[in-house]
Amino acid sequence: MSSTFSPSPRVNVPAESGLRKAFLGNHGLRSGWRLLIFLLLLVLFETAIRKALVAVPFLYRILKAGQNGTVSPQYEFIFEGALIAGLFLSSAIMARVEKRSWGTYGIPLRGAFGKLFWQGVFWGLVLESAEILGIYALHGFSFGGWALSGLSLLANAVGWAIGFVMVGMAEEFLFRGYAQFTLAQGIGFWPAAVCLSALFGALHLGNIGEGWVGALSVMMFGVLACFTLRRTGSLWFAIGLHAAIDYAETFIYSVPDSGTLATGQLLHSSLHGPTWLTGGTIGPQGSVLEFVTAGLAFVLFAWLYPAKQSAPGPMLG
Repeated sequence: MSSTFSPSPRVNVPAESGLRKAFLGNHGLRSGWRLLIFLLLLVLFETAIRKALVAVPFLYRILKAGQNGTVSPQYEFIFEGALIAGLFLSSAIMARVEKRSWGTYGIPLRGAFGKLFWQGVFWGLVLESAEILGIYALHGFSFGGWALSGLSLLANAVGWAIGFVMVGMAEEFLFRGYAQFTLAQGIGFWPAAVCLSALFGALHLGNIGEGWVGALSVMMFGVLACFTLRRTGSLWFAIGLHAAIDYAETFIYSVPDSGTLATGQLLHSSLHGPTWLTGGTIGPQGSVLEFVTAGLAFVLFAWLYPAKQSAPGPMLG
């Protein structure tokens, strides 16, 4: 008895559209496109907000002075306030589109200005003080006399504190909030962290007085901030750290910050000596001691904040 081999009928499965693959992945719209939409929204909001601000003469004068290299608490209120508004509006829209909680992007309202934030503040003050005192011990820094007193001291102390908290929120959310969360979904947490930290450092080259060493130290800080995000699951520690470092550098020790000068500083201090020690026009961020203290911070933070067995959220990638 003979039998005839009958092949299984061929099922014509249409090939997935190349265009569809370019835009959509397993979890909907690909991360690169979502990040692009976020950036377009941010540019749109920022353009509208800043046009409104510069139309007011006294606000325009404050912003112009800051762009010329000398900042003030009032400048931080206006500039960083506009950036925070644009960032939060853009991310709120993306959270709605992606059906996520806004806090997923690194700044959960629960715990806002809580324990992690104040731990970051403590770390920032200690790290910056250790660096400045190291420069002082090597004869590269002089405290000088008091530059402020009375109500002027109080106003500037509070003003700079608020201003640098705004700086911390704006810059941390810009580079390690929605952008970090979304890019990490596409290429992984640490590749995203390195790319965004490199961009963070490169953009500081636009500061008058900044240099490549300072930009490198800013990049290193960005990676450290990402490490704190990885270990804590939120940006609150990094915001406190960022704000305190800038506050100590600019107000308390009254030195240049990434090449930027400031008004309303506490001391008539001065940096003098070799550039490798003082950072020159960059300020302490260009000093070799910046890299030493940052390296120690990585080691100490890794020891005090061990990795958790289970990731606390999708921010970690």
